[in-house]
Amino acid sequence: MGKVRVERAKEFICQDGKSEASAKVEELAYGEKIAKALISCEAYLDKSIAALKSACEELDSWTWHAAAELEYALFLFSLRNADEDVTLKWRAESPEGSRSPAELLNTVQNLVVHSRESAASGSWLQARKYAYAARNVLLRIQREYARKKMGSSVKK
Repeated sequence: MGKVRVERAKEFICQDGKSEASAKVEELAYGEKIAKALISCEAYLDKSIAALKSACEELDSWTWHAAAELEYALFLFSLRNADEDVTLKWRAESPEGSRSPAELLNTVQNLVVHSRESAASGSWLQARKYAYAARNVLLRIQREYARKKMGSSVKK
């Protein structure tokens, strides 16, 4: 079914007056946007780790921005590879045990770096898989942070 969508999209592009070369340019643009989103995510993760070390109140904001950049990158991956609906087969594996937020943020950062490197080398599926795993760990961090925040507000 995914291949049918791709063929229809290619037909539409050809009818719209675009050539195969412009489709290649569009594909390169997706790659550039994905790289920018992953780099931006890394920067927000750096800020999150710094906020965690200094007990800064902006930790929630920085992790939210990192998660938003990851979601954008995953969206672009899905547009770039519209014919591959592979994420349905992937399981959301969370890191073992109860690890500290700093360890989890470092795990996310490593996954994002691997994703960016895989994308740079042209391994788009592997890059998407790393970004997907990073997003799942980051969502876990956000859930735990929200629980702690709710618990502390109830105690007051």
